[in-house]
Amino acid sequence: MPTRNERCFCGSGRRFKHCHGAWSVHTLDSPIENWHTTPQHVRDAFDRQQKARAEHYAIHGLHRPPLVTGEGGGRLVVRGEKVIHWGGGPHFLNFLESDLLREMGEAFGQNTQHPLHVWWTAMRAQAKARQHLGANRGLASTVAVLNFLTVANDLFVIADNTNQRDRLVKSLRVADQFHGARYELMIAACLVRAGFTFEFSDEEDSTSAHCDGLAVHKRTGKRYAVEMKAKGRPGLLGKPGERPANESMKGKVDRLLREALAKPADDDRLVFIDMNLPPAPEWPGEGVWWQEDAVASIRAVEAQPGKLPAGTRGLLVFTNLPANHMMLDDYYVGPETAFTGFNRPEFTPDMPVLSESHPDIADLFNAFKNHDRIQETF
Repeated sequence: MPTRNERCFCGSGRRFKHCHGAWSVHTLDSPIENWHTTPQHVRDAFDRQQKARAEHYAIHGLHRPPLVTGEGGGRLVVRGEKVIHWGGGPHFLNFLESDLLREMGEAFGQNTQHPLHVWWTAMRAQAKARQHLGANRGLASTVAVLNFLTVANDLFVIADNTNQRDRLVKSLRVADQFHGARYELMIAACLVRAGFTFEFSDEEDSTSAHCDGLAVHKRTGKRYAVEMKAKGRPGLLGKPGERPANESMKGKVDRLLREALAKPADDDRLVFIDMNLPPAPEWPGEGVWWQEDAVASIRAVEAQPGKLPAGTRGLLVFTNLPANHMMLDDYYVGPETAFTGFNRPEFTPDMPVLSESHPDIADLFNAFKNHDRIQETF
């Protein structure tokens, strides 16, 4: 690379700072017209970088790709305001595992009933059983592996792209608080991957009720007050009690929906409700098998709104994570989603397709669909 005052490598005769060196400051007179004189290896490297970035956005979402420098035995990984030295090789998944274990703290290793500990132990056992397949054995797409790694990846995305809420990390460490905290983490991370900026509300502000956070879609400018609610069930995801039989679980979430809609909001509401139901039984219909329960919950709130102010309205995203109810060595099943409105008359059978009527929500659904597609290497 020439110094700023040397002649440019492209042969234009100009000083480097007035030719290709001007690209670094992005001035309007940067010599884009000299692209054809740029050495081919430079153009090829630029094209590879642009293609890799586009592929990252298409698969992993519209957030900032991980910032990593170095190779071989040592790398520096940017994680929000921290720069972490990583000497564990080229596998990003190994870094994510280490990162999550570090966030959980030393006591995590003794908390064998914690859902994350259960997933982690099973993941290690499954990895050991696959060692005979060699270094290129790839990722086992089991419930244990992807439940653990999606938590780790979501935590990294939030730490690297928004204000990480300390209370959320503390709640992740406590077994009977884990489910709600994990759901908030997943929703916040999916919003970021969908091209939203997301800021958690001030958890220290106890002077008034407020939503969980504010999301702004960067492409459309739409602003949402976000509320996230998860239906807890005994014996599942760290909750005490005896686990109910799958066939006895119902998707009645009207109380959660009423509580979410009651939160004050200066912007449009975007409410997320976790149904927390097992995988679908025999289901010949369209959509998701629990949609009738979701609709019934909306109708119940409409019939008995409680203390909801007149005219309360919002967008509703119902989600379900079947993998939370499955065996640890089962093949992972990703999030199920359904979208509708509360007191939104535009939601009719003949409304435009989602990408036209709500492009921001369409981006969000793509993020849900790709939630378990995690970058494997640096």
